Amino acid sequence: MNGVSVCVVEAFYTIEDNVFVPTRSAHGYWQKGTLSGSAMASLLGHVIEHDHLDESWVPARFGVDMVRMATAAPLTVDTTVLHEGGRIRLVEASLIQDGRLCARAVCQLLRTSQQPANPVWQAPAWPAPHPETLSSLKQFGRWDARPIPAGHARFDRTSPGQSRAEDSNPPVLGQLAPANARQTWLRAAGEVVAGAPLTPFARVFLTADFASPLSHSSEQGIDFVNTDFTVHLHRLPVGEWLGYELATHGSTDGVASGLVWLHDLSGPIGAISVSALAMTRRV
Repeated sequence: MNGVSVCVVEAFYTIEDNVFVPTRSAHGYWQKGTLSGSAMASLLGHVIEHDHLDESWVPARFGVDMVRMATAAPLTVDTTVLHEGGRIRLVEASLIQDGRLCARAVCQLLRTSQQPANPVWQAPAWPAPHPETLSSLKQFGRWDARPIPAGHARFDRTSPGQSRAEDSNPPVLGQLAPANARQTWLRAAGEVVAGAPLTPFARVFLTADFASPLSHSSEQGIDFVNTDFTVHLHRLPVGEWLGYELATHGSTDGVASGLVWLHDLSGPIGAISVSALAMTRRV
């Protein structure tokens, strides 16, 4: 085995009297003293799962709008059931700080049932090496990332041309930066809220924000900040490993969209779409 074990990392939050207190681990990339997109989105997912999800439901869509960078100060989460039906449940969660909305999530839960008698074509399993045969990318301190060699790329992600490091914000992808190398296995580490072990859904919403740098980074750095992401799942993942595979990026006049395919070791489980705005200067 070429990899290394995942180190023990701090949870994003502790909880005190129903208020979530960020730890240093929740701090983000773009501005000092603010929280990461992953920390904000995963808290919304944690509360929705804790309050509204059980094994008879699948979180088929989990969409997060990030409207303001939350600071590294206590937050609360309010939830509302927008619809409660026999087969569809729609839940909204709002991340609030000092009375202001920082992020909002809407999760569509679908009740599981019997498959139709006539089968429909499904995407085949990802022909990628097993993560335990790959080396760990050590700079991903919170996660165990196992980059998949460019030779396994299924999309023609040709570099758009020369780029200069001095024209970009600092890079975040390391050896995943080349366009044809944008595929990796990820294993999440660390709890969202201290004392709450990671669940299959938590492994998804904890890492889903990674779809933004994977989609919207140049080969030199990241110059787009995501304003949302939406996860679509047809089932929850099995096991610890999630496969992230960049399918598309498009951008015009400072507005970007991207799509990442999501896998586990058994096959495809869904996709993540992500929107972003140009951010020419990190502060």
